[in-house]
Amino acid sequence: MGSEDTEDWRTEPDLNRAAYIFRRSALQEMENQPDLVAKMNLLKSPEEREREILTFYKNPLTNWARPLSVVLGENCGKKLFFNGQEDHLVPSTSRLLLDSDLFRVIGRMIGHSFLHGGPFLTGLSQSLFNLLIGQKDEVAVVELEDCPDTDVTDIVSLLQGSGNLTEDERDQVNHLAISWDLPPVNENNRKWLAQSILYHAVIVRREKRIRQIRQGLKDTGVLCMIKERRDLIDVLFPRSSAKRITSEMILNRTIWPRVDIDDEEYGDYTLEDTCKMTVFFFREYIEKGTPEELIQLIQFWVGWGVLSQNLYVEVSSDVAMPTASTCRETIKLPVKYSTYESFQKDLKAAVSSTDSGFGLV
Repeated sequence: MGSEDTEDWRTEPDLNRAAYIFRRSALQEMENQPDLVAKMNLLKSPEEREREILTFYKNPLTNWARPLSVVLGENCGKKLFFNGQEDHLVPSTSRLLLDSDLFRVIGRMIGHSFLHGGPFLTGLSQSLFNLLIGQKDEVAVVELEDCPDTDVTDIVSLLQGSGNLTEDERDQVNHLAISWDLPPVNENNRKWLAQSILYHAVIVRREKRIRQIRQGLKDTGVLCMIKERRDLIDVLFPRSSAKRITSEMILNRTIWPRVDIDDEEYGDYTLEDTCKMTVFFFREYIEKGTPEELIQLIQFWVGWGVLSQNLYVEVSSDVAMPTASTCRETIKLPVKYSTYESFQKDLKAAVSSTDSGFGLV
């Protein structure tokens, strides 16, 4: 492999490496520019915090590859920008979000997070990929799972079935078809009409949303990457399976407390206490954890459900419950436990705080 200075993301065969080279070169061009500062007051309401985030990404004159600093004032509400099944997510059809140009904001968020090594948007429907690149795809492969609208999927399922349509079912089909400038159903066009309705529901109704997302990606420079190398869109929008975290992945990145076997005392606890908490209790919790529990643990540990390069563990007699310093990617475990069951109970309680807090108990 050539040196990092001579590598070209356009020709690098490994997709993840190519994405890394693109990201590195984009950031290096801006490394001497003033920091891009994002501010958030953690004492504000979820709605106010969400408004601060959206306002930050609405700035039209920002170079998103500039060094990033985040200032947290003191620990967001939720808008549903995408809906659907896992690996079949599509943009919401909300007119309000479209008219507010918020899908362009989402495109900037996606590109900005990618540039700075943040979490990706996983599970986007692959039927939208050509549109994102800017290619109108009249024959996109659209699956029934790509459509989150149950009234539409019910009608498509009727057309794809082999039974004869009742008069009421035919009326339902025709009402939807005619409203979308499609011909009424007959014996010869049934399969074609099913695919046309599905295409309209998933692609046509969301073209303007995708166009805004594409413009947001262009604002960050990331659109250039996926237009020049179509295969890198799979890195930018990975499958949901790529988000799954295993116990082995966590343990391979865990940095355990350093211990000196010549020292018997560690403040108010001993070397034996440290080994018990880490090797026996915490390691066992990770090895036995379900995928859902491991995701929640990582969210508690680092602030989001994406593995950091290093995950630090500390043992302390100064805390009464497991705590996490997400900025330092460090989880701090109390030394007080004598049984795995009591440790597991408290850790689960602490980890569940990610549902309502900032990962810091």
